[in-house]
Amino acid sequence: MALFRFRTRSPERDLQTDAGRLRRLGAVLDELRSEMEGEQSGLRNRHDRVTADAAFSQQAFENERPDIGMSSRIDELTEAMLGCANRLAALEEQLAFIAEMRDRVDMFAQTAKRADGSLQAGHTRPD
Repeated sequence: MALFRFRTRSPERDLQTDAGRLRRLGAVLDELRSEMEGEQSGLRNRHDRVTADAAFSQQAFENERPDIGMSSRIDELTEAMLGCANRLAALEEQLAFIAEMRDRVDMFAQTAKRADGSLQAGHTRPD
């Protein structure tokens, strides 16, 4: 009489489950990277526009008689430039983190790969 019947899944099924999880994790990291790169691109464009506006405003302020409105506009543009620069730096840091995590997922997939080659992350990294 068997007291307990403990069944486990087949190793092949475990490998398929693990590979699927690694693919999903890689896909999520790739999606996050793509979102961050899109935000970064938009912010760079905005930063360039704000920098040009600030330069022209400063030049106008210096070449014409001082205007309180122009001075506050320059201050606003300077704050916007600093805000963009800070956000761009934060995005760079986040992108580096995501790249590191993506590399770790890829390395994990390679080291976890069984002798028969069943476990693979199923991802090729874009360069």
